[in-house]
Amino acid sequence: MKILRAEMDQLIGECNLTSCFECGKCTAICPLSEYFGDVEFGRTPRGIIEKALLDSDLVTGDAIWYCLTCDVCTKGCPSGVRFRDFIEGLRDLVIEKGDDSYGARCRRCEDYFLPTITQKLLLDKLRRDSEAAEFLFFCPSCRRRRAFSGFAKEITT
Repeated sequence: MKILRAEMDQLIGECNLTSCFECGKCTAICPLSEYFGDVEFGRTPRGIIEKALLDSDLVTGDAIWYCLTCDVCTKGCPSGVRFRDFIEGLRDLVIEKGDDSYGARCRRCEDYFLPTITQKLLLDKLRRDSEAAEFLFFCPSCRRRRAFSGFAKEITT
């Protein structure tokens, strides 16, 4: 599975990555380390942008799957880089090309909705609360349908 350079360049342009002047604010405010502890530079917003701009193959390995897509970096960027949009676009491209090894799929509709890395982290934190664990296995629309069907059963009995 290979992302074409033209596809990467289009995504880079759409998300304004070339405006990055490497101030490091995105990495400083990124909550990755709060969740995953020490995070290597290649998994940080700045590290991923650097790889993308320097023709590095970003889709090899798991770096793009660590991003929490919380949008803190995008909101804090003085250059207007839309990092979350870049990550989501790149993940979509990877999945579209047939590699979903890092993507969790909804158990009902089979749509991708969460990186497995994040899913495992959250599952470890939620092991004691089986009700909350549904957030790790069903996409938001299927969770709503599931909740509604349970509610419908309650009011009809």
